Amino acid sequence: MARTVHRGRYEDLAGAWGDFLQWIEGEGLTPTNELWECYLTGPETGSDPAAWRTELNQPLQD
Repeated sequence: MARTVHRGRYEDLAGAWGDFLQWIEGEGLTPTNELWECYLTGPETGSDPAAWRTELNQPLQD
């Protein structure tokens, strides 16, 4: 499992996933086709996107 936390707007998640997957492959790891996000903090906690946190989770092949 590889995991990271994106800090910022939801609109930037696609780019965060791209960067994350590039890092995973650069480390010589192979991601599976599964992935998920956990929204830790968001608009309900305040209007400043810099405070929003989304956990990105990517299972890896053995």
